[in-house]
Amino acid sequence: MMDTTQVLYATLPRRIKAAIIDGVVLLSLMILSPLSISMLVGRDAANGVLMYIPPVLLEPFLISFLGFTLGQYIFGIQVISVHDGGKCRLPASFLRYFSKTILGSLSMVFMLFSKKHQAIHDHLAKTLVVLSRKKIEQNPEFANNGETEQNFEADISYNYPSVLRRFIFFCIWAVIALIIVSIVAECSALLLVPGYTINTEKMPKHFEVAFNLIYSVLFIGFAIIASKGSLPGARKKAKTASESILK
Repeated sequence: MMDTTQVLYATLPRRIKAAIIDGVVLLSLMILSPLSISMLVGRDAANGVLMYIPPVLLEPFLISFLGFTLGQYIFGIQVISVHDGGKCRLPASFLRYFSKTILGSLSMVFMLFSKKHQAIHDHLAKTLVVLSRKKIEQNPEFANNGETEQNFEADISYNYPSVLRRFIFFCIWAVIALIIVSIVAECSALLLVPGYTINTEKMPKHFEVAFNLIYSVLFIGFAIIASKGSLPGARKKAKTASESILK
């Protein structure tokens, strides 16, 4: 197991920015790859599958052989193995990629709960996302963009629920918020949009945008509150005088 005492972890905002760049690259590849392959070999069922192989292979191969994607390179971060600090093996890279694709933002937000700032897909693949060692060597001040291990439980004044309990209650409250915001958005559309009924297939665009924005804010807010042990159901509790003495 590698020594992580001096490791500087990539922050959540930095990883999101890198993911946006990678998303643009992936979208471009998903458009260009089918067009290129169809021009070369024509269109049929077999070629239809072939067209989407390059986008699927891109990130796992980049992570395994280079240690970073284009977005990660631009923002100075890299993916390393928990075990030895080297590059992630290819099978683990595929596991990491597909679990991230399936879980989406739920995986990323787990970074707020993790001691080593790992998303769920990082835990599954046994990887860490850290600041680029080369960038730090070239510019030592770049190290200021990283974070050290976080440990809310180190607060000697409180007893914290486990990470799993905090994360589970965050998920519960996120679902409750989704239901409430959906109901409010639906009721608002029924009252304010002429001709809109409960049977209308699609909500007006401006209502949909507002709904997504409000829910995104609540989602992130609940995650931050939950990670710090302040969400109902998984709240930190003040230690008694005897517990503080034992500590």
